[in-house]
Amino acid sequence: MSSEVKRLRIELLVAGPPTRKCKQLIEMMTSFVSEFPDQLRLDIYYAGDAMLIIPTDGYQRDPAGQKNRRVPSAYINGVKVASREVPEKEKVKEVLLQQLARPQNEWQN
Repeated sequence: MSSEVKRLRIELLVAGPPTRKCKQLIEMMTSFVSEFPDQLRLDIYYAGDAMLIIPTDGYQRDPAGQKNRRVPSAYINGVKVASREVPEKEKVKEVLLQQLARPQNEWQN
């Protein structure tokens, strides 16, 4: 049995320092992590900074590409849920619940 608990990844690309929209998205995703603390992991990337964490395949393969990715952007298990605008929390939670329902072996590392 592995001692490491697998968590579904939420990834955010935000401005440094974060804008109003970035802060709204961070707050939304933090609330999801608080709601599902044993199932979610939040990784925040700051535009222009070197990435210290390897992004999910879904984040890396975004057709917008690294140079043209909009700030703020959000991904749940590699699925884009926000780009430039802050989406409705209910719509994001719907995607989150769909991704949490997937088998853990389909969660991106």
